[in-house]
Amino acid sequence: MIDLHTHSHFSDGTFSPSELIEKSENLFLKAIAITDHDTTGGLAEGLKAAENKNVRFIPGIELSVTHKPGELHILGLGLKNWENAPILQEINKKRKVRNTKIIELMNVQGLNIRYDDLKLLTKGTIGRPHFASWLVSNGHANSMNDAFTKYLTWGKPFYMPRETISLESAIDFIHYCGAYAVVAHPLNIPVNFNALLEKLDNWIASGIDGIEAVHSGTKRNMTKRLLKYGKEKGCMITGGSDFHGGNKPFVKLGKTAKLGIISDEFLPEELLR
Repeated sequence: MIDLHTHSHFSDGTFSPSELIEKSENLFLKAIAITDHDTTGGLAEGLKAAENKNVRFIPGIELSVTHKPGELHILGLGLKNWENAPILQEINKKRKVRNTKIIELMNVQGLNIRYDDLKLLTKGTIGRPHFASWLVSNGHANSMNDAFTKYLTWGKPFYMPRETISLESAIDFIHYCGAYAVVAHPLNIPVNFNALLEKLDNWIASGIDGIEAVHSGTKRNMTKRLLKYGKEKGCMITGGSDFHGGNKPFVKLGKTAKLGIISDEFLPEELLR
């Protein structure tokens, strides 16, 4: 059992990198990747925590890139040289501008929220889940889902679009770090399956190395179709749960949809070199 898509409290997860490693070993995972959103802040801790453990740690990241319709997420798996990357500094600046605008919208409505309040909720990047958590904690929503539905999704009072990087920039950064660029949860892209395959063809031609065919949100019949496509294209095929701890309690570490295990066969040999 493996899991190549997890989030720590350096983005929008609730476990520390050390806790994720400990939990992975207790569940007898062979390998785990921490792929926090737009940050590598937890990777050094993950590497240290994995020393002398029976679980292989794979440094990763999940980058949000510009795409219409919706948003495209790219996993970088097997990062080696990630320290002080200029593109991550650029992404964080854009995030801060967006977050400041959301705070302004909330304060106009009399909610009295400060940036420092959000910093208390994460060790790393601040995103919409932290706003949702604040809304729940301060009695403005009944749950994280309720907070998103009422306030933070498109067309709602506190929604603010995010300025993202290009696919080319994401691929260049990942390859610069000696890693592999993988399309995360491709079925989340709001297009029909045939249109998705056309997009994947173009992205692979542009330098994408693989697809995340196995994911906790992907049903078995669609997983089979993605596996067939990936094998035909000869690209890397990975599997990950998209684990966030308490922020997504229905998603379990090392598990797919309907809680089937993520098999070791979805740990590409390239990531073990």
